[in-house]
Amino acid sequence: MSAISSPVVRLLGAIVLLAAAPVAQAADPAPSLKEIVQTCAACHGPKGVSAIEGTPSIAGQPDIFIQYQLVFIRDGQRKVEAMQEFAKTLTDENIRDLGAYYAKLPPPPRFAGKGKVDVAKVTALLKQRRCENCHKEDFSGQGETGRLAGQRPEYLTKALHDYRSGVRRGRGMGAMLEVSIGLQDDDIAMISEYLARKP
Repeated sequence: MSAISSPVVRLLGAIVLLAAAPVAQAADPAPSLKEIVQTCAACHGPKGVSAIEGTPSIAGQPDIFIQYQLVFIRDGQRKVEAMQEFAKTLTDENIRDLGAYYAKLPPPPRFAGKGKVDVAKVTALLKQRRCENCHKEDFSGQGETGRLAGQRPEYLTKALHDYRSGVRRGRGMGAMLEVSIGLQDDDIAMISEYLARKP
C-alpha cells in the first residue's frame, strides 16, 4: 500500500507546487521590475490596491488595459500629472512587464460603500449603455477595457466626468463619450458606488 501511496503523494505534491507557481510569480516582481513596482506602490499600494483617495487600484486590471494606459500617459495622450515624468522613463519592455505583473495580482476587495444606491436604476442605466459588452457582466474588464469592480468610487466618478467632458481620451473614447454624455452627476455618483461594491 505504501508503494502505491508514495507516487500518489509525490504527484499531488507536484500539482500543489504547479498551482502555487503563478501566485509566487504574482507576489514577487522580476528583479528588473522591483524598483519600478516600488515606485508604483507609493500611490497604488504594495499589491496594487490603493488606499489613497482618487488613486485607482491597478491589481487585477487586464494586462493590455494597463499597457495602453501607461503608453497614453507616457506619450501625453492622457494627462495624469502625478505620473507624467515617471511614465516617460518607462521602456516598452517595462510597460509589457508591468501589465503582466499587475494583471496577475488578486483584484481589490469590494469597496465599503457609503452612499445610497438604487440598484434597479443603476442596473437599468448600465444595461441601456451596454456596459457589459466591453467591461464584462461582472465588470472585471477584458483586453483594453478596464476592471471596474472593486475600484475606488471617487476615481470612477472622476473617470466618468472626464469621459463625459472629453478630457480623457484614448482607445474607446468614442464609446465612453457616448456612454457618459447623457448621465447626470447623481447618476455617475450612484454608478460609481455600485461598481465599487462589486466583488
